[in-house]
Amino acid sequence: MKRNRIALTGVAVLGAGALALTGCGASDPGDETTDDSNGSSLEFGLAFNADGGHQAWVDAVANSISGTLGIDAVGVPYPDFAGLREEVTNRTIDSAFRTGWQADYPGLYNFLGPLYATGAGSNDGDYSSEEFDSLLEEGISTADPAEANELFQQAQEVLLQDLPSIPLWYSNVVGGWSEDVENVQFDWHSVPIFDEITKADGGAINANGSEPQNPLIPTNTNEVGGGKILDAIFAGLIKYNADGSVENDVAESITVDSPTELTVKIREGLTFSNGEEVTADNFINAWNYGAALDNAQLSSYFFEDIEGFSWDENHDELSGLEQVDDYTFTITLNKPAADFAQRLGYSAFYPLPDVAFEDMEAFGNNPIGNGPYMLDGEGAWEHDVKIDLAVNPDYDGPRVPQNEGLRITFYATQDTAYADLLGNELDVLDAIPDSAFATYEDELGDRWVNDAAAIFQSFTIHQEQEHFAGEEGQLRRQAISMAINREEITDVIFQGTRTPASDFTSPVIDGWSDSLEGADVLEYNPEKAAELWEQANEINPWE
Repeated sequence: MKRNRIALTGVAVLGAGALALTGCGASDPGDETTDDSNGSSLEFGLAFNADGGHQAWVDAVANSISGTLGIDAVGVPYPDFAGLREEVTNRTIDSAFRTGWQADYPGLYNFLGPLYATGAGSNDGDYSSEEFDSLLEEGISTADPAEANELFQQAQEVLLQDLPSIPLWYSNVVGGWSEDVENVQFDWHSVPIFDEITKADGGAINANGSEPQNPLIPTNTNEVGGGKILDAIFAGLIKYNADGSVENDVAESITVDSPTELTVKIREGLTFSNGEEVTADNFINAWNYGAALDNAQLSSYFFEDIEGFSWDENHDELSGLEQVDDYTFTITLNKPAADFAQRLGYSAFYPLPDVAFEDMEAFGNNPIGNGPYMLDGEGAWEHDVKIDLAVNPDYDGPRVPQNEGLRITFYATQDTAYADLLGNELDVLDAIPDSAFATYEDELGDRWVNDAAAIFQSFTIHQEQEHFAGEEGQLRRQAISMAINREEITDVIFQGTRTPASDFTSPVIDGWSDSLEGADVLEYNPEKAAELWEQANEINPWE
């Protein structure tokens, strides 16, 4: 994600946790264990990064598992997300780990392929299933969206048997707005639709954000803070509507000639905010830059399906990109990807003006885009404080701003942002803090939203983890899943701002289903959980 994809895997976003089957105590992942009250040295440790605000739900999940299965389940805090991710990535954690995903584009495949396909980049549990891979490949090769979604649902039914990750809940977008603005709507991936917001005094909209982690280069920005700005100042071939449906923006047409061949024709007369015309070359050059191994771009994996991409050697140009004329180019893929056209609204596929290639880092600190907003003059980006965006008068597309500009203020905490919202100093907030869950409805009246978003949260147990491989592992995974009281945790801990998961994707994605065969493994069933755990003990005792 991966724009901080909640992705606790790779664009992961919210921080991660891990289920540790080690002898560690709750205070330090490296402590030696002592025998527990059942005479076993094994603890079922739910590890998490202590800087991520996960303590309450981790304790609740651990208590639910302990009470149901009669084993010791404890929270195991890691100091920070980076340290935990390093162990997960290097496969040195010797444990399971919390995972999650925030979709890059609104398709079922984006929740499944990157996380569970054999050898996929974000398959941190190293799950491998021929049956799952076959269904996934058949689905992504199918041009009919309904047929593809049916195949992806079948693939999920395989996951529900194997449980390479154990789904917990979907995160909701829980946001609010001030008394000074109207027409506030949040899109499918939890971001306010800024161009539609109107303000009583006709001024600029003030929204919350965070300092971008890197210069604002589309192919090297994979976190929410930078992504929110990029999406405002750039326009892609398509745009995603609030419900996740797509609409042409820069593109006049995108023709899918086959599952491996596309033809893109862009609209003539479009310009960047510096007056340079947008042509086919601006897309081709930007994508080549993003895909080149030597450039080490965070979002380079978005181009791995294009012919000529390599993870082993540098390539200045992708052989699968070919200019037909100034406004037309073709894309040839190295394997079928029927949803590739749907991906083209993601920021990694934005165009770049020629000036960007003169000094990419300098460009990233003063980016020139082709979207509805642009940087508002010298000093618009005050690092760690805010960024001011003016309306781009030359933008000609479906996202015409209904306000006079956008200021994104970088807040250190959501509590501070919420206080400003209550004081009408902030116009729109996309994440009400946990501390206000019990009060925000009364405090904001009808100026809030609590809706499902394209965010899925889970935890993963590595396929080779002791006691979790083969038939024994499948039984234990199912037992643990059915030992978790998701309904109670989302009601009590999250106060209704999460929704218990019934699959591996999200309710806001076309093709989502809450009636998959085998989904009862995600329901709280303590009797069945205990039964499955004992069946696993008959194969190999938990000790």
